[in-house]
Formats: sequence, C-alpha cells, structure tokens
Amino acid sequence: MADATRDFFHSLARRGHDPRLKAIGAGSVRFDVSRGGQVDHWLVRIGDGDVTVSEESTGGDAVVRADRAVFDRIASGEAYFLTTVLRGEATVEGTPRIFAVIRRLFPPPPASGARRRGGDGA
Repeated sequence: MADATRDFFHSLARRGHDPRLKAIGAGSVRFDVSRGGQVDHWLVRIGDGDVTVSEESTGGDAVVRADRAVFDRIASGEAYFLTTVLRGEATVEGTPRIFAVIRRLFPPPPASGARRRGGDGA
C-alpha cells in the first residue's frame, strides 16, 4: 500500500535544491503528522533553496500539525495545503514568512470542475 506522506518527504529529500525556495533564505519547518495516538515528525530545513529532510521531533522555525489522513491528501495532491489550514484541518505555528514559502513544497491545488470544463462553470 502506498504511503503518500512518507513518499512526499522522501521525494523532498531527493529534490535537494529548489530555486522556488530561495526567497526564504534559511529556515526550517517541523511537520507533526498524527495517526492513532502516534506522531511522526519530519524536519525540513531550507537554506538558499537547498532542502534537507530528517525525522526529528524537536526544532523548526514553524510547526505544521495534521492528522495522517489529511496530510496524505495534501501530499498526494488531493487537497491543497493552504485550504486545509484555512479549514482548520491542519495548523501552522511559527514564522509567517516560512509559511508563505513552505506551501510551495506541496503539489498544486486540485483543478476545480469549472477549470476542467474550460472555466465557464457550465
């Protein structure tokens, strides 16, 4: 069975350098992903566009918390990160500038039905 969350973090680790993240300068985000009373921790460090990932339970200039089912949807592109935060399905604490950049780590938002039909809403 596929593990969207683990696959997402492993793909970030393989990414290495992402020029879209240069704007952040340097910073880190810890993701606390919970399921059944267990919490997996992923620390993503960004420095001048370079990305490293480790499984650490401390640190982070910002912390994102979400249930595993929610994060699996985000990681697979079925749900948009910002939308889940606005709905209260995921929470973010910490430095706002990092939050503005970390959303770039995730797949783009799913296309709406209107966009798939040409944007006229019909």
